[in-house]
Amino acid sequence: MTELTALIVDDVPANREFLERLLAGAKFKVTAAGSGTAALQSVDHLETLPLAVVDMKLPDMSGLELVTKLRQKYPDAYVVVASMYDERSRMEQAFAAGCNVYLVKPHGFMDLFKRLMQDKPDNLRKAPPIIIDQYGPRPFKPSTRPLTPTPS
Repeated sequence: MTELTALIVDDVPANREFLERLLAGAKFKVTAAGSGTAALQSVDHLETLPLAVVDMKLPDMSGLELVTKLRQKYPDAYVVVASMYDERSRMEQAFAAGCNVYLVKPHGFMDLFKRLMQDKPDNLRKAPPIIIDQYGPRPFKPSTRPLTPTPS
C-alpha cells in the first residue's frame, strides 16, 4: 500500500505538531510548513498531493491564496481550510477558492481524523463540500447572494 502525503500549513508550531501526530496516526506521510511559501516549496517536487490542511491566516499570504495555488497544481487534492473564524463569508470564500472542508478550530479535528481513517482522500473529494464546527460535520450550502470580501 502506497503511503499518502499530507501537507499541513500553520504558522503556530503547536498546531502543526498536533496535526502532524493526528495525520501520522491516519497513516499519512506528513510534510509541514509555517508559511505559504515554505509549503509550496516543500511540495513542489510532488506529482500528486492527496491531502492539504491549510490555516486561514499565514504570515506571508492568506490561506485562500495558498488554497488557490494548491488547487491549480493539485486539482485532485482533498483540501481542508482550518480557521478560528466561523463567519459565513469566510466559509463562502474558502469554498470558492477550492476547499473541500472548512474546519472551525478547535472543533472538528477528530471528525476529520475519523473520515480519513474510513476513506481515502480521493473518495472523500468526490463527496459534497462540508463544514465541520462545534455542531459536527454538515453539508455546505452556498449562499444565493454575491460574495463580499472579508478583511484578512
